[in-house]
Amino acid sequence: MSAALQQTPVNSLASQPALLEIRNIAHNFGGLVVLRDVCFSVAQGKITGLIGPNGSGKTTLFNIASGFLRPKAGDLLLNTQTITSCSVQQRSRLGLVRTFQTPKVFQHMSVRENIEMGFYASTRAGLISTMFATPAARRERLEMREKAEKTAAKFDITHLLDMTAGELPAGQQRIVEIARAYMNAPSLLMLDEPSSGLSSDEVRLLRQWIETLSAEGITILLVSHDMGLMSVCHDVHALYFGKVIASGSMSAIQADPTVREAYLGG
Repeated sequence: MSAALQQTPVNSLASQPALLEIRNIAHNFGGLVVLRDVCFSVAQGKITGLIGPNGSGKTTLFNIASGFLRPKAGDLLLNTQTITSCSVQQRSRLGLVRTFQTPKVFQHMSVRENIEMGFYASTRAGLISTMFATPAARRERLEMREKAEKTAAKFDITHLLDMTAGELPAGQQRIVEIARAYMNAPSLLMLDEPSSGLSSDEVRLLRQWIETLSAEGITILLVSHDMGLMSVCHDVHALYFGKVIASGSMSAIQADPTVREAYLGG
């Protein structure tokens, strides 16, 4: 673990308000009901987990929360602001950023350029000023480059900066994607199966990164089949056939007889 990733103490989170509220979300694809009246909240400053077997509706809920899909019913609130009708870009500007189950990087760009792309949602210089290299655009370009290099150092990928992202193994592409999301300065970071494609050593480092990002004040919503990774969560919601069937700590969820019967093997 690099010096930049040394964890700092986390303040008590018991009284933290909800950053994201998921209210009565329902969705179907034709006659197939995927989500049924889903309700839970993601507390500010916490790591909240969402678990469930394949087909339970996790990805659909992630797509709805991040704006890639509009729910058939229900509402979403981010920091008390209704975002149900907001676009992906609007949600990103409000601080909601996500990664994907399959890493999505700009294949023909360098790792440096991929990380820098995460900065654009928060830039203040417009297209015209950027095209004509105004002083404001030049300052933001310098700021972006410096931040990208610090982000690469944080995630231990400085040695990859000049490599083409599409030539990297899936595990390293995953790290680049998370670094790019971090560049967007998220208040809520949604991680969809972030350990997929990672080695056991990379998963251990990923766990440290998640804990460190949480310690920095970033709220995290995490979906993973890796129960070891999910142990970082402060609370967990179990989804089964589109409904939340249990909520609580990871240990409580694992001990819950309904959850065990549903998808933890009894």
